[in-house]
Amino acid sequence: MKGKKTNSLIRRWSLWLLAGFVVVSGTGFYVLAGYLTNPQVLPIRSIQIKNEFRNLDKVSLQQALLKAIDGGFFSVDLHKLRAAALSAAWVAEARVTRVWPDQLVVEVVEQMPIASWGEDALLNANGEVFRPQRKTNKQLPLRFNGDEGKAALMLDFFITEQKAFRKHGMSIREVDLDKRGEWRLKLTNGTTIVVGKEQMNKRIRRLLGAYAVLEQAERKPLRVDLRYEQGFSVSWRSEDKGG
Repeated sequence: MKGKKTNSLIRRWSLWLLAGFVVVSGTGFYVLAGYLTNPQVLPIRSIQIKNEFRNLDKVSLQQALLKAIDGGFFSVDLHKLRAAALSAAWVAEARVTRVWPDQLVVEVVEQMPIASWGEDALLNANGEVFRPQRKTNKQLPLRFNGDEGKAALMLDFFITEQKAFRKHGMSIREVDLDKRGEWRLKLTNGTTIVVGKEQMNKRIRRLLGAYAVLEQAERKPLRVDLRYEQGFSVSWRSEDKGG
């Protein structure tokens, strides 16, 4: 009987000791976690911005990132920092990582504009409009005008039709989509094509099929209106001044 009582007592003491260890360990972990997440402990001392840029202002981006820092090495909010990076107009994508013991590395992908959008914006290859404070000095050969919400649709339309025009030795330099949903194209040779808002592909193919005949005329087309059921109308240049 004494042996059983002794074993029972040992088990109880063991359980109490284990419970005490868990409590102490948990308290210690809590204290340590609180210490490490204190913004004053292991503060961020440098931000490295990686990749090469043509238009992005690294100084302005670094200042924006510094303002977004809200903690030390372990507590800094990386999602907030990424959002701060993406808020810069020339930033297309960003990835933020910690480097022990006091550094952040921000890998940035710069926006690559393929066209002008309206008077004050640019368009990238994903059909996204962005407005940098400082536009690129490079003269872009293509321009879009329309509702920003339809930018991707307009880019898809351009890509499809540009292939068709280039097969006939021509190229589109401007795409317009007005509030009524009517499409208008301007070619590099100066010709404006009013496509309308219905059967755009069919109308353009009909024009391209007959364009060789138009080119044989003494004057070059100034404006071609495709909004007819069976054909199109042509306004000719009073004198040929080229594109």
